[in-house]
Amino acid sequence: MDGYDKTRDFFAKNSGYYSRSESHAGDNDLNILVDMIKLQGDMIGLDAATGAGFTAVKMAQRISKVYALDMVENMLEETGKLARKEGLKNIITVKGYVDSMPFENEKFDVVASRRAPHHFMDKNKFAKECYRVLKDGGRIGIDDMTAPDNVIKNLNEFEKIRDPSHMCAASPEEWEKILENAGFGNIQIKIYRRQVTFEQWLNPVDKSSDEGIQSLEYLMNDTSGFASAIRWDGKSFYKSWIVIVGTKL
Repeated sequence: MDGYDKTRDFFAKNSGYYSRSESHAGDNDLNILVDMIKLQGDMIGLDAATGAGFTAVKMAQRISKVYALDMVENMLEETGKLARKEGLKNIITVKGYVDSMPFENEKFDVVASRRAPHHFMDKNKFAKECYRVLKDGGRIGIDDMTAPDNVIKNLNEFEKIRDPSHMCAASPEEWEKILENAGFGNIQIKIYRRQVTFEQWLNPVDKSSDEGIQSLEYLMNDTSGFASAIRWDGKSFYKSWIVIVGTKL
């Protein structure tokens, strides 16, 4: 037992869905992340918690080599399939944990992690590991769901109904502190928002399941201001992602 059992179970079960997810593959937050970490041809990069490999592939199309790290074997298999489909031979899949990375100090020029950190048990430890494996002057790029401080607790409650492996999303203010405490500077932040239907957000969970029913009830019965903050209109709402980049000083 390492605390990640629910995460492994959820993604082992749903790896096929995530490999076909149009949102994970094509939403503009991926382009924003790649632009902000300023990839250059001779770099060696790490995609931490690579999932289906969309970020690793985007990086590998721009730099010399990318290591794709994930603790779920099924997801690494999906990453390998995507790399072969794209004709890429510079992606190396590695099984391991983001809070105890199997890499030597100062190995990478850039580390990215997209739409995964809300599954991490200890974001501070993750950020410190990123700092350790980055070369001096290297960049970290994080892209994850977020909400303002006043409703981040509600966002986490809401997300945990749908996905029991969800641990904790962080607000922009929390992420900035996490990176600063790990030693990063020159921090830059952008927020990406996209309107999603309730069913789009709920996938791969069925709307008629207990999780689906309870999630809808959470929005319909909300009196905290959360539903208003995400502009819930009875059918859709706006989901937000933070893209935050820092430099190892």
